[in-house]
Amino acid sequence: MKDQTYRVYQAIKSDPLASQQAIANRLNMSRESVAGHIMQLTRQGYILGKGYLLAEQNTYVVLGGANVDINGHSDKNLHSHDSNPGTISQSPGGVGRNIAENLARLGEHVHLIAPIGLDQRGDWLIEQTRLSGVETHNVLRHETLPTGTYLAINDSNGTLLAAIADMRIIDSLEEQKLSSKQALLQSAHRIIIDANLPAGIIAWLAQQPLSARFIADAVSTAKAPRLQAILPKLTLLKANQDEARAILGCAETNPETLAKALIGAGVGEVLLSLGKQGVLYADSTHTIRQACYPVQAVSDTGAGDALLAGYLSACQQNMNLNQSLSFALACAAMTLESPHANNPELTVQTVTQWIEKQ
Repeated sequence: MKDQTYRVYQAIKSDPLASQQAIANRLNMSRESVAGHIMQLTRQGYILGKGYLLAEQNTYVVLGGANVDINGHSDKNLHSHDSNPGTISQSPGGVGRNIAENLARLGEHVHLIAPIGLDQRGDWLIEQTRLSGVETHNVLRHETLPTGTYLAINDSNGTLLAAIADMRIIDSLEEQKLSSKQALLQSAHRIIIDANLPAGIIAWLAQQPLSARFIADAVSTAKAPRLQAILPKLTLLKANQDEARAILGCAETNPETLAKALIGAGVGEVLLSLGKQGVLYADSTHTIRQACYPVQAVSDTGAGDALLAGYLSACQQNMNLNQSLSFALACAAMTLESPHANNPELTVQTVTQWIEKQ
């Protein structure tokens, strides 16, 4: 691809719905010249059709929460209704954003669509996410609402005791905003959503004529039922047992029965987190349990996000099912050992080396 053609390709990649004149103005070229390069890109198969749908193999688009995590970690046994000595840290967070970062660190090509405030905290969040390898030019900036914030309190063992999530910005997400990203959604190979999205947005996505495979994270017991409208379209669902019960509206306690019920509702594959007992995988033909790795947890924030990203990465590496689950659990374990929601050392090579040392 010639230099000028490549410049046009990159401009289209950053804004697939831009007009030829807008691209020309941005690149200091004539509209006629831009049109010629677009014709070449179309003939060569880099552009698939109207709206400049770019041909990108194995591209993930993640729609979900993106916020700043503020974590308080108690030095000793935590006493309620009192001040506790410890440490406080700030890091990028949000279920969807965390999954996107983990996938990018594992070598996948990922776009993030998430509402982020037009504020200093939002600028910092976008820059940190971009530096991790995630494509961030499709984030949706909100002019009035602040960037989402997740405040977590962990005990001396790293176990989450309480949290407050200011997610007003994602609750304000509307179909009109997402409609502007149709070209990206149509070009995606896989679309990952989390249940932080409003129920109306999830239902809207379920009705769109998209060829991408849908993957979902249930997020929490309160938000998991929002996924009910899209269950028949899900290739993969990651949830824990409480979230699965919330989705199904039942009190079932047997993990295998829960997983099979989700398969019966139309889900292709289920990753059911069993906490310290590991994970249960299920599809239409069988179920399998895999124990987690014993680790000294620093914080359990983000471990589930790493589990899902790790499983998807392992599938891309053509690992068999047992290997994929082991790889996913190793990603979760490495995240448990990190004070951040995303372990900055997470790569395919480091995860593989970590597994070999166990």
